[in-house]
Amino acid sequence: MKIKSIIYGIVVLTIVSSCGVPQADYDKLMAENERLKTELDECKFGAEKIVAEVEKAYAGKDYALARQNIEMLYEKHPESPKNIEFKELLKTIERKELVEKKRKEAEEKEQIRLANLNNTGMWSVRYYVDDFGEPTKQGYITNTILIRGTFSNTATQDSELDVKFLITNSSNISIRLYEYAGNNPVKAYSSTAYTALVQDKDGNRMELIAVNYSERLSFGKTDSRKIHNVLMKGSALKFRITEIDTPTTQYQFSIQNADWYENAYRKLKES
Repeated sequence: MKIKSIIYGIVVLTIVSSCGVPQADYDKLMAENERLKTELDECKFGAEKIVAEVEKAYAGKDYALARQNIEMLYEKHPESPKNIEFKELLKTIERKELVEKKRKEAEEKEQIRLANLNNTGMWSVRYYVDDFGEPTKQGYITNTILIRGTFSNTATQDSELDVKFLITNSSNISIRLYEYAGNNPVKAYSSTAYTALVQDKDGNRMELIAVNYSERLSFGKTDSRKIHNVLMKGSALKFRITEIDTPTTQYQFSIQNADWYENAYRKLKES
């Protein structure tokens, strides 16, 4: 219908211009005639051009341009049968864009990791000592930046707490708790069990079990691996530890930035 209207307009203008009109009016008529011809070409061949642009962009993996041209085709040429086909193509483009986004994110993450191979953040690899105080070959990861928190029990509320991690491997993780930010960790003269509520950077929570047999709270293999996986994510973590037999005894602390733990663990495995 639109093409017929344009053709009719061109015919009318051609007839009028041939009947003799002033030069200024003639120029206007000719300009309008050219505009209508251009519009006619657009109606006849515009859709084909856009379709070609879509296919070219898609073949070249320029998905943003392909999407742009698909939207243009639907807007300017809703009658084009290609719109149905391209509606399905849009779904394919969305999947490919998601794959490409993930690939780029992984690539950027790897570039950052390679640029920071020696950066272990708040973590460092140290070595246990033997009965003579001599370093052994058994390494572990600990926090060199002090982790601060608070503790409460029947005798005190929100008093200062210092925390140290002892990570021998991904299946052997312990925590030392220093009440009143002192030098002596919390000791147990018989096994004392605790629940540990841990929240990762995404707000996900998990409840674990730790047991203090002497001077450290030790997690079992499965729960150690859970903590290890959370630390591998980096960023911020929160801990709330409660003594099972005496729930009024609680310890709370946060790690503000656990980034680069992955590098420290790599160094531990290489040692």
